[in-house]
This record gives sequence, C-alpha cells and structure tokens, in this order.
Amino acid sequence: MQSLSLYHNALTAAFSTALGKSLFWLGSAQVLGRIVRLGSSIIIARLLTPEVFGQVAIILASFEIICTPTRRISSAALIKMNDSELKQSLNAANQVNWFAAITAFVAMSLLSWPLAIYFDDMQLIPPMILMATSYLLLPLGMLYAAINLRANKMRVVGRAVLWQTFFDGVLTASFALLGLGIWAIILPKVIVVFIWIGVHKYRNPLPEASSPQSTPMAHDKANNKTNSQISDKATDNPQLAIPMGLLSKILSTQAQAMLTFGLQVGFGDLAIALRQNIDYILVGYFLGIEALGIYFFAFNASLGISLGLVQSYGTALYSHLCQQQPKGPTQSNPKQHFVSKQQKYFDSLKFIMLLTVPIIGLQSLLAPLYVPLVYGQKWLDAGALPVFILLCLSGFVRPLGEAASQYLISVGKTRFNLICNAAFTLILALTIAISSHFGLEAVAFGILLVHLLMMPSLTLYLKLSNQGESTSIASLNLQDTNTAKPK
Repeated sequence: MQSLSLYHNALTAAFSTALGKSLFWLGSAQVLGRIVRLGSSIIIARLLTPEVFGQVAIILASFEIICTPTRRISSAALIKMNDSELKQSLNAANQVNWFAAITAFVAMSLLSWPLAIYFDDMQLIPPMILMATSYLLLPLGMLYAAINLRANKMRVVGRAVLWQTFFDGVLTASFALLGLGIWAIILPKVIVVFIWIGVHKYRNPLPEASSPQSTPMAHDKANNKTNSQISDKATDNPQLAIPMGLLSKILSTQAQAMLTFGLQVGFGDLAIALRQNIDYILVGYFLGIEALGIYFFAFNASLGISLGLVQSYGTALYSHLCQQQPKGPTQSNPKQHFVSKQQKYFDSLKFIMLLTVPIIGLQSLLAPLYVPLVYGQKWLDAGALPVFILLCLSGFVRPLGEAASQYLISVGKTRFNLICNAAFTLILALTIAISSHFGLEAVAFGILLVHLLMMPSLTLYLKLSNQGESTSIASLNLQDTNTAKPK
C-alpha cells in the first residue's frame, strides 16, 4: 500500500508540471481515441481475414514511411522561432508544405504499381492511390498545427487527435459492417483529415506575414536574417545540406533554407518510421501476406495504446524543450540554457516511464485472458498470442528512443540523431531478416531483444556525454568567475 501511495504521489507531481499537463491532454486524447478504435478493431478483426489485414499493413506502412519526412518539414523550424521570425517565415513554410505534399502524393501513387506487381495483387493500386490523396489535404492545416504546437496548446492538439481517431474508428466499424472490405479501413483515414484541419484552424488565425509599417528594405533584411538563422540551426550537419538545383526556380531562398533544415529533421524521423514499419515489409517478404496479417494484428493490438502515448510524449517533449525561456540569467547564458534542456529531458524520462510501465506490464500479464475473449479464438489458433506478448514487452523501452530523438533535434544535433536512428533501423532489419527464417515468434523475440539492448544504451550514452559537457560548462563558468575577480 505504501508503494502504491508513493507511486500515486510521484505521478501526481509529474502531471502538475508543464510537460505533464501537455501529455495529459495529448495522452488522454490518444487513450480515449484508442478505446473507440478498440471497438472498431474488434469488429474488423471478426469480419476481415488475415489476407486483408496483410494488404492494409502494406498500404499503411507505405503511407507512414512516405508521410513521415513531410510531417515536420516546416514545423520543426517554426516551433524554434521567435514571434518576428515566425511572421517572416509563414509564406516560405507554406511553399515547403505544398512542395512536400505533392512530392509525397506522386511517390506513393507510383509506388503502388511495383508493390502490386511484387505481391501479385493488383487490388492494392486503387486503395493506395486513394490513401495518397490525403497528402494533398495536409498543407491546409499544417501551419495552423505548427502554431498550436509552438504555443504549447496541447489541449487543442489533443482535441484534433481525439476527434480524428474517434471518427476514424466509428467510420471504420460502420463501413466494415456494410461489407466494404479493405475500403472500410482506407476511406475513413482520408475523410478524417478534414476533421484534423478543422480543429487546428478553429479560432486560430495565422499571424500576419509582415507588419504594415515595415518598408520593403526592412522586410528584405528581416528575411535575410531569418534565412541565416534557419541555416544556422541546420549547420551542425553541413554535409547534409540539400543541393537545390532546379528547386531554386520553384522555392524562395527562405523556403530552400527551411526545406534543408526540415529534411534533416525529416530524415531522422524517417529512420524512426522505417524502424517502426520495416518489420511489416520484411515479414511480408519472407513469410507472406497471411503471416503479415497475423503480425499486423498482434502489433497493433499489443502496442496500440502504449505507442499512442509514446507519440504524444514525443510531440509534447519537443515543444517543451523548444519553448522560449523567460528573460533572465538562463536566457542570457546559453550554457545554463543547455543544462536546463538536459534537466527537462531526464525529468521527462522519469515521468513517461512512471506512466507506461504499469500499463504495459498489466497488458502483458492479462493478454492470455483478454485476447481470445475480445478478438476471437481464431487469432490464438493462428499463433498470435506469443507474438502479441513479446511485442508488448518491447514497449517498455520504446519511450527512451523517442525522448532521445526529440532531445537531439532540440539541441541541434540532427546529424547524430539521423545516424543513431539509421543504425538502429539497420540492426533491426538484419535481426528481422535472420529471425524470420524461424517464424513469427522468433521475429517478435528478435525485435524485443534489439530494443532492450539499443534504446537503454543510447540513453546511457547521452547521460554520460551530458555529464561530461556539464562538467566542462561548470569548469568554464568557474574560470569565467575567477577571470572576472579583480587582481
């Protein structure tokens, strides 16, 4: 009882912080939405076959991989800006958003053909192209979403997630009962984008692009200054500067600078998306569509709620880390500002682990009881339960990877973030490729093992390296103090 009381007090204290309040709105929206989605997943799990689940896995994995680099293509830079920089950058951000959306639509539409030929299933093409049209809707709300994230309006962001997930679940269940098959899952995901746009735009006007009193010359100087600042934020990795070429005729100079920074962040996010979806591709390749359908069911049923919380945590953490510091000694001293970000990062880890560990532990323990009861005996007969439990256990350490990525981006280490995520994805892909020769259970065990080894190792490395940097900063501060003393 005493341990439960201590846990309750620690969790209550964590939720009283700024990050805790942000995660409360995002996390509660995710959980409520997942409850609705749970109801729809029960219906579609009983109505649709593993083969249809396999087709859906291919489409959604392709969508996620292509969409991920565009998701923060402009917002990563906008969130870090002050008010004047933001106003001067909105037009450039809009250009970048539309360029990314059109590119993503073309890429997924073209990808549908080789995937259909490879899997010998031409029925994949129409739903993939329909799914791709949702990319063209995203720029209508991306600027408004960035403004809400920058202002730390996580209640609005959570509301957008909740209503989007709610209507997705309701429409999916309704369409499945109407016998629409694969379209029951794909159609709602396009429709609910309008809900996401509407929630973010409601009572959220964009700041004016420039002050009416500013002269053209002052406007140009401001643009040049903003370009320089965006470029500076990307210069921790000059080797990844994007050669624009013909894009210089399409995008303004400011948009090109923002695109360069956004792509560096996007490539890091892409590595994470590949890590989260490469298993679908490899399981489908080595074990076939039916095995992929079983794996897709087990993954989403076991990690649906915890991954929703982890994604909400990542969204809230990045905005929390990038929030402008109040004027005072911390803002005037970059070294102290760096240390404060370290503190925010490590405090956030304690919070998210307090929240997710009990949920995942209970889910793993109770899985043998509720999986057949909720989803049906056919999934146990298909061998989904061991895969379900092993994947669920991997959720214990997944928040560590999400936190590390957001922290590295917030301190400008986009190159190191990309290298870490790319290396992890490569190791995971090799593990899945080897273990797939021994069946689905071996794949799930390999995924668990890689996560248990890699993610805590990265967190430990960041802790040790940050301690070294903090020691260096302390010695520099002491040296500055001694230098400032009169002789």
